[in-house]
Amino acid sequence: MNHWALQVLHCVIEAGSLQAAAANLHRTPPALSMTIAKLEQSVGFALVERTGYRLKLTARGELFMHHAREILRQHERLESVVEQLKEGVEPQLRIGLDAGISGVVLHDVLIAIQHQYPATQVRVSSYSQLSSLREIAQGNEDLAIAPWLPTFQQMADFESLRIGRYELIAAISADLVARVGLPKTREALGALPYILPQQMNVGINPEQIYRMPGRSQIRVNDLRTSVELIQAGMGWGVAPRQMIAEELERGSIIEINVPGFLDHMSAEFHIIKLATRVLGPSGQLVWNHFVEREFIA
Repeated sequence: MNHWALQVLHCVIEAGSLQAAAANLHRTPPALSMTIAKLEQSVGFALVERTGYRLKLTARGELFMHHAREILRQHERLESVVEQLKEGVEPQLRIGLDAGISGVVLHDVLIAIQHQYPATQVRVSSYSQLSSLREIAQGNEDLAIAPWLPTFQQMADFESLRIGRYELIAAISADLVARVGLPKTREALGALPYILPQQMNVGINPEQIYRMPGRSQIRVNDLRTSVELIQAGMGWGVAPRQMIAEELERGSIIEINVPGFLDHMSAEFHIIKLATRVLGPSGQLVWNHFVEREFIA
């Protein structure tokens, strides 16, 4: 029994077929089939049911794979530790930031990195529609700061820390209010176009959450575009309060409060990483920064 055989079995079960797993692992299907057969010979019982198109684990295989996944996670941790020990300080720290969250949350800790680890290049990338979670799951980012719901844990083996609140409010531009008046009922809102994100990458349909009235919709693929269209008077929509704080203060965007309508939705936003990811010194500095203090959003 070796690590490669466990990795092959895991990939085949996750992909659902030898062909798909072979493409992911850059091997041929017969080679993977032989690897699994040798693993079964080593353990002394069948791990995979080979009837039907989609491969699945036997009852014994399910229990075996439960423990094998922990070995694979430990191997990932060991590889990450070895890499850090070889390299010392990581040359680059990659942070994904949800477009609706202000970068001010990173201000103090980025200054600390500049002083303590000046050789580390920090790359902060902006993501919309919660796609930063996908990037973390795929290993393309070291850390992410994004809205968080417990159901997101289904995507990958995440670790997360709460660092603030994320409040969504209904908003409309002052120019549109000057033309049509401030909507004060669901019926008045239904007479106006509304702007909302397209289907999010984690499978959330914003329309089902907001239950917005009206037939005229403008669907956009990121929050910044949504705010720009609201600001331009194209309709009303829902946006993070932090993201439009300056416009609200200036009065160019006005908050909508309609009795009986979901005009506020508050959620937590977290700093997130893969549980198997062993952070380098600067990444650990960021993580510990949010462990040791409470961020006030």
